Amino acid sequence: MKLHITLIAALLAGGSAFLACANDGHHADTTTQNQPAEPPGETAVNSNDVQFSFVFLGCNRIDKDDVDSPNTNKSTANLPELQRTFTEISKLNPKPVFLFFVGDLVLGLDKDPKKLTGELDAWKKVYKDASFSPIASSGIKLIAVPGNHESLYMSGKGKKKEEVPWQALPYWMQEMSEFMPAAPINKVGGKDSMDNLQTYSFNYGDTHFIMLNTDTYNKNLEIGKAPADWIVSDLQNAGKDKSVKHIFLLGHKPCYVDDAKGGDAVMDSQVTNKIWPAMESNKAEAMLSAHSHQYYRCQPHANKSYQVIAGNGGSPYESKLDSAHQFYGYTIVYVMKNGQVLIKSMGRTVYDGNYMETLPPGLPTTVRDSVSISWGTTAPVWPSGKQ
Repeated sequence: MKLHITLIAALLAGGSAFLACANDGHHADTTTQNQPAEPPGETAVNSNDVQFSFVFLGCNRIDKDDVDSPNTNKSTANLPELQRTFTEISKLNPKPVFLFFVGDLVLGLDKDPKKLTGELDAWKKVYKDASFSPIASSGIKLIAVPGNHESLYMSGKGKKKEEVPWQALPYWMQEMSEFMPAAPINKVGGKDSMDNLQTYSFNYGDTHFIMLNTDTYNKNLEIGKAPADWIVSDLQNAGKDKSVKHIFLLGHKPCYVDDAKGGDAVMDSQVTNKIWPAMESNKAEAMLSAHSHQYYRCQPHANKSYQVIAGNGGSPYESKLDSAHQFYGYTIVYVMKNGQVLIKSMGRTVYDGNYMETLPPGLPTTVRDSVSISWGTTAPVWPSGKQ
């Protein structure tokens, strides 16, 4: 078995490297794809064996050309997909402890504070609307972090358009601070602490969560930035803590991806080059991300940390994705009593041209990937048969 990392774009100093995981010649058949739909509220995992579970997803915002669609509102959310996802998560058994929404809840990409706060306020109203879904009263704690659409704005015109950081975080905090975990949380200190309010960590039982703002504002106006030194230190502290058995990082942009989006598809290479080795040396199970509009899973080095992407919340698919990647849904993570960590990607097939369509009641949500991502394991390639 040969595993390697392919560098797709040049590693420019201070730039964002487009890194793709690749795994050649390993096509075990233990990954489950396109299985029959499970009844609402049921899973194939024995709830008696689960210590706790959580769900993560990102990227439900619509495109700017679709803001007048009847299937959205001021929230700029893909409402049919969001409603189905929220409703299904509310019925999961065992009930997840957390729902992590890792960015791109709204369209944003505008440095007008009124636009961003207006969209986020409308999104909160959708979330809390009992007639829309039971998620707000489900007992599942929502934790949200910003994505590039909540942190950057679009500058320039035509081919010169580019995303640029602006000081959006105070407006995010104004609207979304209620969707943070209860204290105690570990925060970034120092002179840039106010810019790093959405990078922090906390413990739940024997599990350590590190939340990342992957487009942190900085004076150099570089995208894909996060406080790497603090993250490394936090990983080291968690790795030394004998009470911590599991470590997960959650943020919008991933370290590794396989699409053809280009340089902004991942975090800045300088950040990745610091935090990924620290993840592996401290036995972090996975980085859980979004940004790329697909479900994707890879492992840069055998028996070490995984990269899992659940950016398939309802935003338009990335271009040139094959049909195996064209589904919307969410990913469940099970921390088992025996120490294993299992993931299950749940999805429903909606084709690109109809990404905001009203969902037929009979459209099933099925298991697309079901595998162990426990530390010290190497899972089969997803999708199976991929070269």
